[in-house]
Amino acid sequence: MTSHVIVQDPGNLSSRFSDRHRLGFDPDFDIEEMIDKNLAPDDESDLLSEGQGLNFSSVEKYLHRIPPREADLIEKYYCYKMKQEQIARIFRITQAAVSYRLHRGIRRIQFLRTIPELERDEFELDLGPKFITQDLEILWLMYETTCQSKIAKILGLTQGRVRHRFFRALDKIKKMIEEEVRERRTRFDILKRQGADEDELREAFGDLSNEILSSRYGKYYTVFFAISDKHFNILHEVSLPQFLDRSEAQILTIE
Repeated sequence: MTSHVIVQDPGNLSSRFSDRHRLGFDPDFDIEEMIDKNLAPDDESDLLSEGQGLNFSSVEKYLHRIPPREADLIEKYYCYKMKQEQIARIFRITQAAVSYRLHRGIRRIQFLRTIPELERDEFELDLGPKFITQDLEILWLMYETTCQSKIAKILGLTQGRVRHRFFRALDKIKKMIEEEVRERRTRFDILKRQGADEDELREAFGDLSNEILSSRYGKYYTVFFAISDKHFNILHEVSLPQFLDRSEAQILTIE
C-alpha cells in the first residue's frame, strides 16, 4: 500500500486553527489594526513649509536622494537666496518651470522626512535571514529610489515582477511583526501564570502597550508601507520642454 506525505507550510497549517485557545490570546487586540495604527507614517504636509522660513540645513542631507536638477534649484533658492527669476535666467528656462521643480523637490523631501532612515548593514542583519537575496535587494532599492522601473532595469526583471515581489515582501514584514507580538504575549502569559509579579514582568517585557512600536521590524514596515501607500517616486522626473538640452547650462552673469 502506497502512502503519501504532504509537506505543509507551518504558517498555512497554523492558520487552520483558531487563535482563541493560544496562550496570550486577547480577543480585543487586533494585531493588524494596531500595526497600521502605530506604524503608519506621519502626514508630511505639516513637516515642512514651502514658503519662507525653510531651514536649509534641515533638508540638505536629503538632496542627494532627489533628482540632481531639483537639488540644485533648492540649494540656489533656499541656501543662496536667489530669486526664481535669477535661477530661470541661469538655466534659460521660465520662472514657472523653476517654481514647478522647486515644488516637486520639496514634496520629495517632505516624503523622505516622514520615514525612518535605514542603514544597509542593519537592514541586512535584520531582514537578511528572512528574505531571499532578490527580494532583499528589491526592498533596499525601493528604499533608495522608490522607482520600480529603475529597479527592474538594475535587476533585469519586469516592472510587474518587482511590484509583485515588493508587495509580497511588505506583507511578510507585517506578518513578522504579528508573530513577534504573539510570541512576546505568549511568553508574558506563561510567566504570569507561573506567578511572576508585576515588577518581574515589567523588567522582562517593558510596557506591552508599546510592543508594536518597539518591534525589531517596525521601522521597516513604516518605510515600505509609506512607499506603497504614497505611490511616490523619488527619482522620477517629469520631462519639461524647458529642461531639454539644458544639462550643460552655464552660469550667466546676473546684472
